[in-house]
Amino acid sequence: MPVLILYNTDHGSTAEIASRIASRIDAVLPPTEVHNLHDFDATTLPNYTAVILGSAVHGAKWLPEANTFCDVHKETLITKPVYAFSAGAPGALPKVFRNWCGNHEEKAIFEGLKKRLDGKVRMHRLFSGKIEREDLPGGLRMCCGLFGGMRYGDLREWDKIEAWADEVAADLKRDQEEGRE
Repeated sequence: MPVLILYNTDHGSTAEIASRIASRIDAVLPPTEVHNLHDFDATTLPNYTAVILGSAVHGAKWLPEANTFCDVHKETLITKPVYAFSAGAPGALPKVFRNWCGNHEEKAIFEGLKKRLDGKVRMHRLFSGKIEREDLPGGLRMCCGLFGGMRYGDLREWDKIEAWADEVAADLKRDQEEGRE
């Protein structure tokens, strides 16, 4: 059965990350299906071996639709291997805040997902997305601008995204080899 990658995006960056993850996993465990959360027929959720969920992040939280999906489909999701990724703005922050905020945000999102899905999320990673000046709230732009070093543009680090996708693929491959599908 296929692996499902479901994403919720705000400006398209998360969709592109989902596609890149799928290409890496397909090299090890075809087939992978990638769907926008808004277009996905959730009645087919039981048909997948594993689920990789992704969402854009606003205010250190997944978009509401992604959280609602997890809540509504929790009983099905917790019966499968679940992995998660987020696309946010840690790479846009001034260097003095980047690591601390990114680590704090990643941990908060992962803990929230584990709580929401009864601890059944195997891995989570926060990636920087594409950030344009107008995408950030004015207060955040002004606060971080005082410290200098705000960055905008495509801040995705494809090597890190691909390395995480390879970790997920290896974990799924182990499941397959050990008969834990």
